[in-house]
Amino acid sequence: MRPMMFGEKEVKEIERIPLSNNTVARRIDEMAEWAEDELIWRVVCSKYYTLQLDESTDVQGLSQLLVFVRYIWQNDAHEDILFCKPISRGMAEEIFNVIDSYIKEKGLQWKNCFGICTDGARAMCGKNSSVVTRVLKQSPCALWTHCSLHREALVSKALPNDFKTVLNTAVKIVNYIKTKPLQARLFEKLCEEMGSLHTSLLLHTEVRWLSRGKVLTQLVELRNEVTIYLEGKTECIESLLDKELILKLTYLADIFSKLNELNLYLQGSNESDIFAVHDRIRAFMKKLMLWRSCIEDGKYDCFETLETFIIENQVQPKTNVLSAISTHLSLLKNNFDAYFGEEMKKLDSLNWICNPFQDRLPSSMSTKASEELIDLSEDTSLKNSFNRKQLTKFWLSVAGNYPCLFDEAIKVLLPFSTSYLCEAGFSAMISIKTKYRNKLDVSNSLRLKVTKIEVDAKAVMTKNRKQIHPSH
Repeated sequence: MRPMMFGEKEVKEIERIPLSNNTVARRIDEMAEWAEDELIWRVVCSKYYTLQLDESTDVQGLSQLLVFVRYIWQNDAHEDILFCKPISRGMAEEIFNVIDSYIKEKGLQWKNCFGICTDGARAMCGKNSSVVTRVLKQSPCALWTHCSLHREALVSKALPNDFKTVLNTAVKIVNYIKTKPLQARLFEKLCEEMGSLHTSLLLHTEVRWLSRGKVLTQLVELRNEVTIYLEGKTECIESLLDKELILKLTYLADIFSKLNELNLYLQGSNESDIFAVHDRIRAFMKKLMLWRSCIEDGKYDCFETLETFIIENQVQPKTNVLSAISTHLSLLKNNFDAYFGEEMKKLDSLNWICNPFQDRLPSSMSTKASEELIDLSEDTSLKNSFNRKQLTKFWLSVAGNYPCLFDEAIKVLLPFSTSYLCEAGFSAMISIKTKYRNKLDVSNSLRLKVTKIEVDAKAVMTKNRKQIHPSH
């Protein structure tokens, strides 16, 4: 393995470098180029790699294409930023050409790409000439994954009209206070004087995945303060005095909080395999049906905020409210089925990957792979050491003895299940490219900020020592 660290001697060397703007920029470029070269070397050495990509607009209004790669290195799966490049229009042809040019320029092979994860935008995954379609032409064995986070967000957006009205009313109330600095300060002062749990509301935005749940929960918790503050100021106060609307609002706060919990799990699912993601989503779908049964039976303990409001105000929800809640829970279940059901059914036939010690052999498996699976399933030492939570490592450890099984398993386990790394990368970009530094070429600075490869400062400085003049 190549040494990669900042030692005390290297820190002193860096401190000797003259700190002009040009020098700092040059050192950033040199460090980033070293990290990129190291990454490319690793990916080339890996027989398998998968991509995750997304595009977004920076503070300058420029579209940026961000691509992450997952690959095999030292008997484990690793992921890192592959590149970030500006694009002009964000069309499928341009996006693919940028990726294709980079792949070829760096000596990578499309045939080794076994997965691509994107959002559901037409340019990314349309049927005829999308980025995914073009990638699959280059690598027919690649697996496309529609980002689980985006699918979950689409599921949660589906609301019956009466709940849409409640949500819009809540957003209107929050915006009335939050979008006006004076109003926000006066409300904060009121909350402080009342000793409230919070001193401000949260602003709703469609862009942030967790926005709805947090906005509604905070509004519910501060509804008494909001009612006092809005008295005589706006007609919105009538909504906060409507118990039927508050019942729906408390339910929405609870259900979106539960969706937020699922969302947070999916954000961290880079550490989990696709089977674990499906397990969590399947469990949530079953809970939706459980909660529907509880509501229909008049049991509200599954929704804490709703139950608290009912008990504290001695309210008996009307049939139309309970029916609306039941309908929404069924709608969520059906939408999860629509967005995840087909993928789940397809992977059910590959269940041997996460449980290779079962007796039943898959019917679609080749004879050679079936023989390997029989041998593996009867290996007691492997069975005793098997750890479901480290599925990728397990299959990497048996690659030499069971090559056919490994080849099939790694093509399913290695692809990204979400594009969360790209979203995190765009968040990092915001802190790098601000309105005061809007001319900055963000690619190298972003690489150094998010890369997981430690830069060998000594190697970089030795390579470029001739550019450093002692007279400085």
